[in-house]
Amino acid sequence: MADTETTDQKLNFEQNELVLCFHGPLLYEAKILKAENWGPEDSESGDTGPHYYVHYKGWKKTWDEWVPEERVVKHNEANLMRQKQLKDTYSNKKKKTVRIGNKVSIEDQAKSNDKENHERGKKRKKINDDEEEEEFMNRLEIKIPLPESLKVKLIDDWENVTRNNALLKLPRKYTVADILNEYLEFKHNLIASTANNQKSDKDDIHSEVVQGIKIYFDKTLGNILLYADERQQYVNIRKQFLDKENSEIYGAEHLLRLFVELPRLLAHTTMDQAATETLEEHLIDFLK
Repeated sequence: MADTETTDQKLNFEQNELVLCFHGPLLYEAKILKAENWGPEDSESGDTGPHYYVHYKGWKKTWDEWVPEERVVKHNEANLMRQKQLKDTYSNKKKKTVRIGNKVSIEDQAKSNDKENHERGKKRKKINDDEEEEEFMNRLEIKIPLPESLKVKLIDDWENVTRNNALLKLPRKYTVADILNEYLEFKHNLIASTANNQKSDKDDIHSEVVQGIKIYFDKTLGNILLYADERQQYVNIRKQFLDKENSEIYGAEHLLRLFVELPRLLAHTTMDQAATETLEEHLIDFLK
């Protein structure tokens, strides 16, 4: 370790200690596997001070990560109560279904799934506090087949990051926000050219779908769309661009990962068959 003043800082937690650790806005039980004081030369990001390599209880090892001390708190009654309060707060943020005509708004469906997005990787004993697993399994499934060309890009992306340690340069020149806006403008112009410039219900649906994709991306990127090697980069880039959404920093590579996860995420919504078919149709169209 570098012999700087940061290495003299006291470690408030020790190896093998059971703690509570922030991951997103919630607290999770975790075990400290390593405890180190970092100097300026001990990390590529330049982060210094006490850091802990943690394993989240019930999560796969792929979620193990280095975290700064400010994300770790003692495993005691007070913090367990805090954990419960945070969880209850998120549980109460369920949104009512909003409809445009007879179409369910995926924007509000995206917001209502914010809690589930932070729970990925945990062993699920039940779907949520209000529904039985049988009801969940009977819900309508949304299928989003990826074109072969995009599957190849998805695999190449995975190999570059996980095997070659080749992280993407951020911010991307062509961001998710740019992609969504371009798609929406294309659809708007296409509709306008065939509808005598009159506003169409289809225009509203396209806007709604695009907004829903954006919300899902912004909410889920930091929790389920990153590979382990990208997490520190995410922490660093968020510090640099506090005024920007994730969709204004990341690009097509991470957006493609979202479409792999969307069927699972949308399974937690309450859309009827008509809304499900409409959404599926528009998501497939977006990937063309």
